[in-house]
Amino acid sequence: MPLVTEKPAAAFDLAQIRRGDLLWGRHSTWDRGKAGFVTSATEGQLIVQYYPGIGNVTNHFIIPVSEAAEGQWEIRWSSDMAEIRDYNIKPDGGQQETEGGGGGDAGGADL
Repeated sequence: MPLVTEKPAAAFDLAQIRRGDLLWGRHSTWDRGKAGFVTSATEGQLIVQYYPGIGNVTNHFIIPVSEAAEGQWEIRWSSDMAEIRDYNIKPDGGQQETEGGGGGDAGGADL
């Protein structure tokens, strides 16, 4: 039995997603997704800044690569809005909602 073994590890492909991209994400425990901008992209995690609907406030959520690889996240992203990519989106035909959407609120667009 070898002392050191090599195992494949999950990692975000930084050629596909980068800082400044628009991203919509929904964790499996959330009712609705959140839309924002990628503020940090590493092989291990994505940090997304979004507008929670409160005055001059922003917030963020983190997408660890381990959770994305396990299928806990639905993700849509785009760098130019001409092409929208998705990861782990369930083909249910339903429209996803963003947090704070409705009532004339500029809470973001679904990606």
